Amino acid sequence: MRRAPRHTPMARHRARAAAMLGAPLVPGVVAPVSRDAGAYRGQLSGYHPHRVTGTGLLSGRNERSVASLRSEDLVANDWAARSLVETMTLNAVGGVGLVPQSAIPADLLGLDEETAREVGNRFEAWWRVWCDEAGFIPGQTCADLQYMALRSVLVHGDMVHVPVMLDTARTGGAFALRIQTVHPERLRTPADLAADPYVRDGVELDELGRPAAGWIANPSPRLAAAPLGGDMAGSSADFRRIPYRVGHRVGLFHCFRPSGEEQFRGEPVITPALKLFRHLSDSLDYELIAQIITASFPLFIKTSDGRQAAEDYFAQLQGGMGPDNGQTGREPVYYQNYAPGQILYGNLNEEAKALVADRPGASWSGFVTFVVRAMGAVAGVPYEALLKDFSKTNYSSARAALLEAWRVYMLWRQWQSRAYCQPLFRMVAEEAWLRGYVTLPQGAPGFYEALPLWTAALWVGPGRGYIDPVKEADANIALIENGLATYGEVLGERGLSVEDVWSVRGYEDRLMHRLAPALAARIAARKAASASRTPAPADGAEPAPTDSDDTAPQGTPTEKEQDDAA
Repeated sequence: MRRAPRHTPMARHRARAAAMLGAPLVPGVVAPVSRDAGAYRGQLSGYHPHRVTGTGLLSGRNERSVASLRSEDLVANDWAARSLVETMTLNAVGGVGLVPQSAIPADLLGLDEETAREVGNRFEAWWRVWCDEAGFIPGQTCADLQYMALRSVLVHGDMVHVPVMLDTARTGGAFALRIQTVHPERLRTPADLAADPYVRDGVELDELGRPAAGWIANPSPRLAAAPLGGDMAGSSADFRRIPYRVGHRVGLFHCFRPSGEEQFRGEPVITPALKLFRHLSDSLDYELIAQIITASFPLFIKTSDGRQAAEDYFAQLQGGMGPDNGQTGREPVYYQNYAPGQILYGNLNEEAKALVADRPGASWSGFVTFVVRAMGAVAGVPYEALLKDFSKTNYSSARAALLEAWRVYMLWRQWQSRAYCQPLFRMVAEEAWLRGYVTLPQGAPGFYEALPLWTAALWVGPGRGYIDPVKEADANIALIENGLATYGEVLGERGLSVEDVWSVRGYEDRLMHRLAPALAARIAARKAASASRTPAPADGAEPAPTDSDDTAPQGTPTEKEQDDAA
């Protein structure tokens, strides 16, 4: 009888391996390496961040409101915070604000370029008329509104402007549209809506979770003195609900740059560095006070028995005289303060000790510079642009700093043109068309039919300026001649438009030929002579030789050859 084969452990292992050949591996066998960032050990053992809730005393709304209040206080009282906000606002918006350049797409509207340009010019002209009367408060221009809007976003995190329509018969002017500026802290949640999940920090959401309306505190006289910090007293009857959109028009300008998802209110630009601003301000105050004390008190009275001197001093304050020391026959006099330069005589066993002015320390200047650099880095503004200090930089470093700052300024400028200026221009153009100030060409699409096309515009702000105008001009000429840039792009960096510059240049040329023909002839002759000296090479031809040693004409010895011959 034949015996069955024995199934040894090795045989069973081989059989199982053959059965699993080609099968996928079991996942998750090797445990991942532990990350210090997610563990509670070492120096991060006490690092327990928390998320704020929507309700309660320490809610996200209250934290945002407190941060806004602190930022407003720093910008009002601290030199570094004020310099940061003013620098960014001035360079992004400027003193004259952002100016529109109509960019009506003629091909999409079935128009020729000249007709589209004429319609755009009329919209631009009436925009300039409205800019002088734009503010709800008389005297506020559109440039003032733009400046306050961006400054409010930087200081508080968001801006709130309300478009209103006034009767032109009473107020005068060509337009009824006016813009009323509102402090952002008036955008709050009424007390009776605090538990409503669709109202977030003064912003009402629709059924899809999108911002639909804002609740603006509009208290009655009995609540006029109620503080805006903390919970606003009063119910929704003391507020005004303003929808964000009324049809195709803007009902409430509530603009901010979101930095995270599901965000309905903005945050001040200095929020991450707010502690640095505050501590640096206090540190500078303390150092200044120390210097004042050192300069005002050149002598210090040192006593051998400080406890007895203090008791005698308080006895004097209570109306009695200090005890006689038994040696001088007179009562001791204790000085608490004295004027600078005053000479004082101490009591027995007292000596004068001069104060040593050893503050600030040797590393104080470098420390302040580091802190200011860190504060500017939070907003993306270099140290040189923040403090207007280019004393320790060369041309390349200064230009790199200004270009880095210019990117930040352009970011805020483009954001403001999209979120605020373009909707304003569309509202002004609509009223100008409704009032008959601007007429559209016959056969073209209607105004409301192609509203985004008729009101398309580019926004130009103040120019960035040049460190070395000659080098910058040569670089721009090279870019234009090689087809890498346009005249509009180069002029736009200077805050100018092609139409304005060329129209003025054309007028000046005609005026010069009429009033100063000799000057015009000399300029033309100089241009012709310059063109004849440097002829443009033909396509595929070698460039003309220069005056350098390496490309000297044949038969003319170079300086090196002359030196060798000598």
